[in-house]
Amino acid sequence: MNPDVTPTRDVAAWLLMASVPVVAYVLVPLPLADHVALALALCATGLLVARRWPRFRPVVGVLSLAVSFRYLAWRLDGTVVLEPSLDGLASVSLLGAEVFGLFLLVTGYFQATFARARPVGPLPPVEAQPTVDIMVPSYDEDVSILRRTLVGATAIDYARKRVFLLDEQRRPAVRDLCDELGVTWVTRPDNRGAKAGNLNHALAQTDGELIAVFDADQVPVRSFLRTTVPAFLTDPRLALVQTPHHFYNPDPFERNLHVEDEIPAEHLIFYQLIQVGNDFWNSAFFCGSCAVLRRTALEEVGGIATETVTEDAHTALKLHARGWRSAYLPIVQAAGLATERYAFHVTQRVRWARGMLQILRLDNPLLKSGLSLGQRVNYLAATAHFLFGLPRLVYLLAPPAFLVFGLHPVAASAGDIAAYALPHVFLSVVGSSMVSQSTRHSFWAEVYEVAIAPYIAIVTLLTLVAPRRARFKVTTKGAQLDRARFDLRRAWPNVVAAGLVLAAVIATPLRWQAAPDQRATIALACAWNLYNLMILAPALLVALDRPQRRENWRVRRAGRVQLEGRGQVWHGRLVDIGEDGLRAWGPQGPVWDPAEPLALTLRSARGVPLRLDAVLLDVKATHDGTDLRLRLQVETSGQRRALLEEIFAGASSWLPVAVPVDRPMRAAWLLLQAPWRAIRSSWRDRAGAAA
Repeated sequence: MNPDVTPTRDVAAWLLMASVPVVAYVLVPLPLADHVALALALCATGLLVARRWPRFRPVVGVLSLAVSFRYLAWRLDGTVVLEPSLDGLASVSLLGAEVFGLFLLVTGYFQATFARARPVGPLPPVEAQPTVDIMVPSYDEDVSILRRTLVGATAIDYARKRVFLLDEQRRPAVRDLCDELGVTWVTRPDNRGAKAGNLNHALAQTDGELIAVFDADQVPVRSFLRTTVPAFLTDPRLALVQTPHHFYNPDPFERNLHVEDEIPAEHLIFYQLIQVGNDFWNSAFFCGSCAVLRRTALEEVGGIATETVTEDAHTALKLHARGWRSAYLPIVQAAGLATERYAFHVTQRVRWARGMLQILRLDNPLLKSGLSLGQRVNYLAATAHFLFGLPRLVYLLAPPAFLVFGLHPVAASAGDIAAYALPHVFLSVVGSSMVSQSTRHSFWAEVYEVAIAPYIAIVTLLTLVAPRRARFKVTTKGAQLDRARFDLRRAWPNVVAAGLVLAAVIATPLRWQAAPDQRATIALACAWNLYNLMILAPALLVALDRPQRRENWRVRRAGRVQLEGRGQVWHGRLVDIGEDGLRAWGPQGPVWDPAEPLALTLRSARGVPLRLDAVLLDVKATHDGTDLRLRLQVETSGQRRALLEEIFAGASSWLPVAVPVDRPMRAAWLLLQAPWRAIRSSWRDRAGAAA
């Protein structure tokens, strides 16, 4: 698509045509029986389109919004208790949560329905290529983490580049690492402005036409600049090219709930769906890493934004407001460490929430001049999204409010509630599942949100009141844990919530006997409460951190392995590899003793053999082959560098991992299994440690 052509007019025309029947359906009053019949027809149509003709997903979105807005119109027509009482507080709180949920549904469809294709162009001859300064801001990361990133950065296949390590701690060991790898070590006298200030200081010391930024744990592949730089050559008003963040270790949800490879990683919906939709509206955000920016554009907006702790998104907002364009390439060109523990995950998300609410309060995208309509909607969705904490808690506590305390959040009969609410919920699930394109499975978004909702609720409320009182806090990466541990210090708010939900379960038969005239409403509230319990159980047990005793994560790699020892040779295929060891599989052959030194030759797709010494740790022979585990002995810096390039720097290192297609019933079944999986994994980890 020509970058000078905006899609707003065509999409606006389409939305205008679609809005006519939606408005009529929402506003025209119907008898209850007619409403139910029409709602069932719309639900059936939406399900049929989603299953048979997925390319017509805008139709499903329109049907979903029609039913949802009709539900909201019904809610506003006499079902809200407007009086100064606990009933009134519960009723208004629930309505507010539902309005916010509908806001997220609308903006979610807006962001994810449309996309543009961005092919990667060729690079000109070397002398015509722009100069690139690669900057790696660092605070207190371990030298081993920095080594991976700097090795990847120096291995990037691009002649006119320089690599800078921006060291906030001014550590001699980091300076020595930079000298070893040929990287420029940059320090400053203070840490003012945190990461943004660090980058701005480095910008003043350098002169590259383009700036590539990587977090200290994000290792780029060789093709990074050959993939991202060409876009700048065809569009002089392009300020930013962002690529996805990818993680080579499982996040706490995948790991602690033991659902690796069965659900998409939590970050995928943003990097493989939302950012693609943002790009359609020329509003792809800067994500702080794995990106390239034009120096002149940064200089025009005063450098990296320092007013908020989400300096990346705020910088992108300023660039877009000044008429600069952005591009998003959904091609993984770097990989880093996901937060390993629940506590680290909470810390990271709290910082994101605080920063986005700072932007909303201090530089509101609805009021900022220079933005298009699409950009305003997308930035509003991004900044307001983190207000989900309080609404999520309201959804959790509404059934106990009725079943335990006798409050009435909705002034309507159970039949009316079901007639209007169930079609809204059904089509929301169908539409969200279809639009997400399996980047997130049904119901799991609620698990992710409930797990951090109490902390997000507190932080966002405080930030709305005092937006300038916030400090940048670095997310811990690469930590080890000797044994399984339930993080009660972070999880206690959800423990309290679980107690209230369980109290509502216990109170249900008592209320059933005490209020026979309300049994239909009690049954509906009980079903809602049990659903909340299904969501809350895995959200609570994600705090049961599994042990992480291995210092370096293993990654899956393809390659051929040759082992030599005592005059015998064995050939196999590589299964996975890390900085300290690997696993290989092959035919039955010579058997060496554990701890016996062997000569290893590794041949990957690059075709360049890597030779190292190795020690055999374990051998498992079966009827169809042999499984070997080796500890690598890396003795020189050259060997270490070659090994890191082998693990991280390949252009096709991080091909997308196939995940199952979203099936709502399967996703619900996995939710039910997740608590047992978490507990079983913890038992096995303890048994393994004891053995």
